Amino acid sequence: MSTEQQLAAVVSAANNLTNTVTGKVGEIDKALADARQQYDAQLQDLKIRLPRLAITKNFTLLPNTAGTLIDSWGIHGQVTTTKLRSITSASQAVGRPAADVEFMLKVQADVREQFPNFDIRATDYWRGAINVWQMQWTEIDASPWLAFPYANDQTSAAAVAAVPLNSYLTMGAFVRVVDGSISGAWSTGSQKGKWRWCSATVSPSGVFGSYYHLHPMRTSSTGLIEIMLAGACTGVVTDPGDWGTMLAIS
Repeated sequence: MSTEQQLAAVVSAANNLTNTVTGKVGEIDKALADARQQYDAQLQDLKIRLPRLAITKNFTLLPNTAGTLIDSWGIHGQVTTTKLRSITSASQAVGRPAADVEFMLKVQADVREQFPNFDIRATDYWRGAINVWQMQWTEIDASPWLAFPYANDQTSAAAVAAVPLNSYLTMGAFVRVVDGSISGAWSTGSQKGKWRWCSATVSPSGVFGSYYHLHPMRTSSTGLIEIMLAGACTGVVTDPGDWGTMLAIS
């Protein structure tokens, strides 16, 4: 065999080896991708199975006795609250006004831009009534928090303002930013001019006595937002269809 033939054989063998290695790498990459997909599916299934219990009060935003504030909520002194509407739990067939149905269909249409299968059941029975509130501010100070629901397990005045971080926690609300801007907590994912189901999931911290404040921050000097069904629950909620009336154990 000539030197040229030997060199050609070496090159051919090297190419074959390269192809074999490349194929094996592809198989390994696919196996890793399949394993990751299976792991993610199992993790998601586990999260869905976690209990979902409300850990904040007044999820449906009932007003206080004076009708001026959201009961069992802390509202910043610079924020003015106004109840816009109360939507009955009864279906349209037995009394829900057409205007309320139209309003809920508008919420549904906006939210479907992100969650195409979302069904707010605008004409059907609900477990409880829903209240819609407006929050407005025309000034801002060095501590520009907005509003927060009180914790269900309050044991002292200080505990009212925060929830413990010893389990998975989902904060959420349906929010429409009319003017200005807010960020964080139950307003995460809000968008000006659109109703959005806003949510944020927090993992257990593993730090003794740790807690989280459930108030968004005002990030503009003036602003106006609308909200409904706001609060926090244990577990992981990733779809607005699961963000209805929450079961709470008092």
